[in-house]
Amino acid sequence: MTASCEPRIIMHVDMDAFFAAIEQRNNPDLKGKPVIVGGPPGSRGVVSTCSYEARQYGVHSAMPIAQAVRLCPDGVFLTLDSSAYTFAAHQIKAIFLRFAPAVQMVSIDEAFIDITGSIGQYGSPREVALEIKRTVFREIGITCSVGIGPNKLIAKLGSGLEKPDGLTIIFGEDIEKRLYPLPVGQLWGVGPVTEKHLTSKGINTIGDLARVDAKQLQRELGVNGLYLAGRARGIDDGIVLDDNSRPDEKSISHEYTFDRDTFDLNQIHAMILAMTEKVVARMQKGEWLAGTIALRVRFSDFKTITRQKAVREPTEDLRAIFQTARGLLPSQDVVSQGVRLVGVRVSHIVHRHSENQSELFDCPISSKSRNLGDTIKQLRDKFGDAIITRAGTRIVGK
Repeated sequence: MTASCEPRIIMHVDMDAFFAAIEQRNNPDLKGKPVIVGGPPGSRGVVSTCSYEARQYGVHSAMPIAQAVRLCPDGVFLTLDSSAYTFAAHQIKAIFLRFAPAVQMVSIDEAFIDITGSIGQYGSPREVALEIKRTVFREIGITCSVGIGPNKLIAKLGSGLEKPDGLTIIFGEDIEKRLYPLPVGQLWGVGPVTEKHLTSKGINTIGDLARVDAKQLQRELGVNGLYLAGRARGIDDGIVLDDNSRPDEKSISHEYTFDRDTFDLNQIHAMILAMTEKVVARMQKGEWLAGTIALRVRFSDFKTITRQKAVREPTEDLRAIFQTARGLLPSQDVVSQGVRLVGVRVSHIVHRHSENQSELFDCPISSKSRNLGDTIKQLRDKFGDAIITRAGTRIVGK
């Protein structure tokens, strides 16, 4: 079911009601009570996490506090204790690293772990999972749910099937048995808009989606339709990104110093495009999306400015990043002062598969632009960065 040549064993570990569980651990009087973390009654915030006792009343994450109060008037409402949650998260990651070197924390309370090399020591994927669960409970005092499969997609889906304190292992024929009956909205990348579109066409489950011809999905959703078709069949080639695979800083940048000061806007636009291409190539290798785009400009008198702009949805789209960066250029100052250096930086980056990331398919991306970017990336991966360049800014600039 996977497209990987080497079989992998991937684990997804998700803490059960993490913030609320830490609060109940720190205050035993709260155990068994409906704990709602996000803010006190009367506040204008939203529920960040709630205990399973509170969920029985219909309370859930992202719900306005006022609504949670109406549903669960006897709930224990608490403000966020960020330092306590962060400290616990660091402890939990340290536990994971005892079992495998490739640990990817995708949020404060969940992680992917490549346990392929750990099986020999523990005997089976189940034993690795059970030992991790026991260690987390013993040292941190909370429970977690685990999914194990041949890739990140299957492991992620598995961890949510038997919460709380669950363990689900899905390989081989079990993939279709466990995956296909699930609502299509549970598939990575399918959010409310895409789900509504699919269900309007009678595609209600992941199995329904898997049976749709991939070319039909491509016609309807562009290049992302092919990605969605593969996902529905349990295909995921994403690797577990350990700390060595991530940018040292939560940003990616490239800059260029001209041999001579330039007053030529076309030349500067072309260089902004070249720097954007380098940034996007690194983003795609690590499966990162950018939330903020910045442009750095150094003028002939060495005065340096940096302008940045947050985008509505995190993106890896070359066209969108270039146009945003180019729009930050102070053109009048360039013409009057001349430029020595330009640079492009993306920050507030999140992983493509982060649960908190807005759905991929609800962010309209030009399939032509995305295909062009993918083609350039593949050529450069195979033959080097110099194999192909764009013939000016018009390709993505209009």
